[in-house]
Amino acid sequence: MTSRQRRLLLALLLAEVVVALADAAYATLSLSGLLLVGPLAAAHYLTPGRTTFAAASALALALLLPAVEETDLPHHLVRALIVATGGLWAVVTARAHARNRGDLARMTRIAESAIIPALPAELAGVGLAAFTRSAAATARIGGDLHDAVATPTGPRLIIGDVKGHGLDAAHLSASLLGAFRRTAATAPDLAALARDLDAHLAPGLGPEDFVTVLLAEFVPGGVLLVNCGHPAPIRVDSRLRALHPPRPCRPLGLSPDPYVWRVRLLPSDRLLLFTDGLTEARDRAGAELPLDERLHAALTQATLEESLREVLGLLREHTDGSEATDDLTLILAQPAPLPVIPEAAPVADDQRRRPS
Repeated sequence: MTSRQRRLLLALLLAEVVVALADAAYATLSLSGLLLVGPLAAAHYLTPGRTTFAAASALALALLLPAVEETDLPHHLVRALIVATGGLWAVVTARAHARNRGDLARMTRIAESAIIPALPAELAGVGLAAFTRSAAATARIGGDLHDAVATPTGPRLIIGDVKGHGLDAAHLSASLLGAFRRTAATAPDLAALARDLDAHLAPGLGPEDFVTVLLAEFVPGGVLLVNCGHPAPIRVDSRLRALHPPRPCRPLGLSPDPYVWRVRLLPSDRLLLFTDGLTEARDRAGAELPLDERLHAALTQATLEESLREVLGLLREHTDGSEATDDLTLILAQPAPLPVIPEAAPVADDQRRRPS
């Protein structure tokens, strides 16, 4: 149960108690019908189990009222029957809502897998692990987007963040990912790819819409980057280093002037790419997750998947388990060691003279 659902359940139970006390105080006016407000509201916003609890509480209060009122017993039995019937209807409604939510969740997962398929564990010599979470409780996709494509020059990766949340942002994310998949393998470089993506998005964007994007191309010994207004990635070597671009570049949709720059990335290094859901996660004092030894230790676990799990654990601890208010995407990449080509065994010179 989330903290919001817990507060709602407590509020509904308190409302039932207030209604029961008011009904007992005003003998000439029956307010017992208002006891159904709790279970009926719970049916729309809470699970069937908690709706049953709210309905049982309402019925218990309705049955206890005869002990504090001086009216005829048949009247109270009829009142209890009405509350029981309404509570049963609320439970049936809650179960129907739960089935509908389950069907919607399954359809959402199918759509998610089509729009943002899971990244492979390895792509053209680069190990990958990803995590994405929508701020919407019923969906995994939202304004964040990511994908990776193998190209003749090396794997190319995109991570981005559409302004806003919900279905409109998800629609724009899907459109941008489609354009990336069509052009990533043929664009001559990342700057040209960013310009192609901007040209694709521009006709459908409003005057205040934009998309921050980070493009990466993994090459031997390094990674090429194009950053259009996106949070700087973090290189994990002996310490954590935020890779800020040499000069700022506007997001897509705001007439960007993209350029490519290169940073070192050895097989022993890792690269963390993320959306602002990481930087916007604050503790009670409003501080961001620090780039300290604990985060470095989390990002240097034995596997990339273990590292992401550790980072998510640190994030939950940092925010004290509070609900997410922004979409979050994390991608951890590590180039594989270059294959060692065995040297040819030396051939001994035959100094012996052949017989004449």
